[in-house]
Amino acid sequence: MRDVKIISRLMLRGRFHAYDAPSSPSPRIEKRLTVVKQQQKGNLVVFRGRRAFVGSGTSVFHDRILINVALGKKGKGGKRQKPIEFTIPELHGALESALRDMGFPELRVGERLFVNGEHVSADSRLLPDQFGPPSADAPPDLLYKGCVHPTPEARTYLCAEIGGWKGQLVVSLFARAVQANGSLQVEWLFNVLPPLHSGLLQVDQHYEQRRIKQFMKAAATGISWFIPALISAPVTFAHYAAVPLTDKIRERKGSYRIRNGYVFNYGSPGSIRENPVSFKRPHDFVVGDELTFIYLAEHTMLRALGRFLKAHNVDMKQYEKQAQTLIKKVNKYNVGKVKASNVAIGTKSRVDAGKKSGPSSGE
Repeated sequence: MRDVKIISRLMLRGRFHAYDAPSSPSPRIEKRLTVVKQQQKGNLVVFRGRRAFVGSGTSVFHDRILINVALGKKGKGGKRQKPIEFTIPELHGALESALRDMGFPELRVGERLFVNGEHVSADSRLLPDQFGPPSADAPPDLLYKGCVHPTPEARTYLCAEIGGWKGQLVVSLFARAVQANGSLQVEWLFNVLPPLHSGLLQVDQHYEQRRIKQFMKAAATGISWFIPALISAPVTFAHYAAVPLTDKIRERKGSYRIRNGYVFNYGSPGSIRENPVSFKRPHDFVVGDELTFIYLAEHTMLRALGRFLKAHNVDMKQYEKQAQTLIKKVNKYNVGKVKASNVAIGTKSRVDAGKKSGPSSGE
């Protein structure tokens, strides 16, 4: 049934279509799938624990730049000009426009609000129903507040996400700026969701067989699996029979905690896409696409930041010195079985440095 009627007839290359997936007989499951689909396109991320960027894979690169924006650039005669004041949302808007103009076909750019799952219930706009999932989108005023007044519970990031290879590779950029007492800090990090493990791609090795071979394979499989399946049938039946009961118990426990005012975490613990991954890239093109986006995204962001500061009469010496250092640093980023002085990811990668340092990013 599995190999002949499902895999060979429906899941081979050129035959599989996502829209052919059957609907669930349970209205509750269909409703939940609709909500999940909306949340994937939304601007609200509710997380739990320490992983704020849940679902985006492994963090591979993190950097920041600090600039004195209270120091104006020198004009004619060496006299310093007065810097033009700006807000963080204005800076985010300039960076967003530059990233959007990169022109990648599968690029998604925009601000997202990241909220701790234990605090999302404080605002009914984020959690319309205390017994349901969080909303898919945060209203503009909360995005603005999380940008101007970030807190440990909620803050706004400018996000750029590019997917490729039919979802096999996703690279995400998370950036934000903070301004205080004439100092501006801009930080950004890259996360990579690697390709799926090769074991999950074995379906591509299947092909439709002649009926006689289908019959022989089914008969051989049935004979070899009959006795083990018969012995384990009671245990398997008990397991499947207990699943609805255990789900109901867990749901009642959660409802009891919510009704009685206990802390309840609405955050996502993870994504099923993050589990079956492999840090081995199928071939060099995938590696090249990953590096290209990281190089171009950071360089685009630095150029946009430089143009923005220059337009606001900020002295550029401090910025230009740090920008050159950052560009040299990102050029040392590596993927695969290689060494790097700042970061390395891959199955046998390691970080080498002249001085003792902390743990490296990567696998």
